Amino acid sequence: MLDNHSDCDNLGGPSCSRRSESPVSDREDGDFFGLDDLLPEPESPLPAPYSFSTYEIPDDVDLKINDEENRGRQLVLRLVGSHPLWGHHLWNTARVFSTYLQRNPPLVKQRRILELGAGAALPSIACTLAGARQVVITDYPDNDLVENMRFNVDVNIPGDLRGNVDVVGHLWGHDVKHLMARTDNEGYDLLILSDLVFNHSQHDALIKTVNSTLSSSPDACVLVFFTSHRPHLVKEDNAFFPRLAASGDGWVYQKVVEEWAGAMFEDDPGDEKVRGTVHGWKAWRVQQGEQPGEIH
Repeated sequence: MLDNHSDCDNLGGPSCSRRSESPVSDREDGDFFGLDDLLPEPESPLPAPYSFSTYEIPDDVDLKINDEENRGRQLVLRLVGSHPLWGHHLWNTARVFSTYLQRNPPLVKQRRILELGAGAALPSIACTLAGARQVVITDYPDNDLVENMRFNVDVNIPGDLRGNVDVVGHLWGHDVKHLMARTDNEGYDLLILSDLVFNHSQHDALIKTVNSTLSSSPDACVLVFFTSHRPHLVKEDNAFFPRLAASGDGWVYQKVVEEWAGAMFEDDPGDEKVRGTVHGWKAWRVQQGEQPGEIH
């Protein structure tokens, strides 16, 4: 069950004003941005204050954890006050994704998991609580983002599980030695990509990291969840999957979720149904008897 808190809920922290228009809607081009645009903005004399949002673990999810600090079933996520990579929002996709992961234990329990572009790291935290063997949380190597992810881990993960979690910066398409070393170079059983495919110019870089970090285990897979926040670019968002299928030794992909979560920003243009629907896909390397591409 999704909660109704916005990403500007004030839980004792500084207040913030919620934008009614998404940052992604500010760009009309299909490529969105390139590597030069990923460079952090110069520091301002007065950085924007943090905001906080919450996520309720569904009642039907059975979590057997030792929670000496009595956190209950509510996760509290701190969000950076402002960021050019939009880490200052807790996206509806992340909420749906986290619920899906917790309701599908075989995907998570005792598995090595890597999240790319994690933002507030909600899906990774959900995986840790659901019994993952190891979770490595990554985002663009910007100090504000990385330190904020560490804060969210400290706040939401009980002490006896924190040794299962690592937070590190990673730039898609670049050297993955620091990520692979954390698995003794065996790779990860599950990769998590939450609301990343809107960045069309970075599809190839993202796919390069995916091909370089997923283990060779036959049950290893990638979960890609996203919302098309710009309805006129749905085709470009979905182009990620055939591009992935054609990469490496070939990939198969299949839709596993289509869920209405509500539009994040009421003033955005385009069909509200498109802007408020989360799509979830599972992808895995081609196995014997399979052909690259979509399974319907």
